[in-house]
Amino acid sequence: MFPLTHAWSHPQKCLIIAAALIALAAFGSLVYSVERNYHPPDGNILAGTWEMPTPYSEDSSTVLRLDPERTAAWHSGAWVRCPTAGQQGYSEMVWYAGGRYIYMHFEDGSPQIWEIIQILPDELRLRHAKRDYTFKRF
Repeated sequence: MFPLTHAWSHPQKCLIIAAALIALAAFGSLVYSVERNYHPPDGNILAGTWEMPTPYSEDSSTVLRLDPERTAAWHSGAWVRCPTAGQQGYSEMVWYAGGRYIYMHFEDGSPQIWEIIQILPDELRLRHAKRDYTFKRF
């Protein structure tokens, strides 16, 4: 552990070992502190119901519902704003958020990958197929 070219005294060896252990403990504490206090948000921040405001008409809307249990639904049609209109355009899926992406897998077998551009408390900006989409919390 110590080079043989220099004769280290016993107190010097103890001081070097103690300094190395203190530095290791300080580094471990720093990593723990950063991971505990400044970690990126997990997928639960996305849970909720999000409405795509554009394209928008008064009798139709598009809503994305992301559940904390990693199930989701994509709703489009008049029934979102007026439930008596019937459930049209309803798709069930499972989802997973990892890194900068949301992975969605629809029951009909078509997977989609959406890039997360920005997450705000009441707004979600996503990119899919080279187009940007903005969702507002519903």
